[in-house]
Amino acid sequence: MKNLILSILFFLVTFNSWSQKYYDINDFKYFIDFNNMYANLKFQDYEIEGEIEDILSHYGNRYTVIKGDSIHWLLEQSDNKNKYRSYLILKGEYKEVQQLAKWEFSGKKLEVLASDKIYSDYFKDYFNFINEEEYNRYKKDRQIGEYLAEADLIGEYKVKLYRDNGISYNNLNIKGTLEINKKGILIKTNLPSLTKFSGNYDAQLNSNIEFVKNGVIAGIIENKEGAIFSLNLDIKKKTVTLVYLQINLNNKEIELSTRNTTTFIIED
Repeated sequence: MKNLILSILFFLVTFNSWSQKYYDINDFKYFIDFNNMYANLKFQDYEIEGEIEDILSHYGNRYTVIKGDSIHWLLEQSDNKNKYRSYLILKGEYKEVQQLAKWEFSGKKLEVLASDKIYSDYFKDYFNFINEEEYNRYKKDRQIGEYLAEADLIGEYKVKLYRDNGISYNNLNIKGTLEINKKGILIKTNLPSLTKFSGNYDAQLNSNIEFVKNGVIAGIIENKEGAIFSLNLDIKKKTVTLVYLQINLNNKEIELSTRNTTTFIIED
């Protein structure tokens, strides 16, 4: 019984420790690790790697403070350690940054190098960290991009719209671009119904890696719940076929409500 209790306690301790490391969703090599109180982050041209402190201010706000050489980062936490309300990248003495976090005031001058007050729109998309479980799932999805890179399919292609939903556009000279990157696809054209189409790879939808290496990939369409895509990139025939599917769950049954097929010609 004693060994069983010790095993359970060990599991709980290791699980809690496991769940305290968060990865930057934009680039997995950057992280905040509350297990070892250490961080390695990048924002624009600023990079920092060093020890962190979790500081509760006199006014009840919680801050993650990262110590650098002469440049330090101060991130204001939201309810979760992997979500942040604001950030400051500061140049000066570290003890003054600690004072700023503790009292939300510093009597000495600290140079502000970057702040969400300056880059407010960009901030919303940048400091986005995921936990270990999400990291493992996203990592599998990102492996699809690695297979595409091995097959030399990553890049931007100039395309011309040939047919959309059964309607021929071959004589209208509607052009655009198809970008295939390691995270997903992005299609831009001047067709009103297809000005911008973006989606991310999903490992569960790409179980056959040989299909992926031959340019047949699938994923989740961004900002559309229950919507998936399939893309067939045929370099030899210089064609791209995009199939869009909208799937609804109705009375615990899967229903296909929309299916749209678009064909492009790859231009040199």
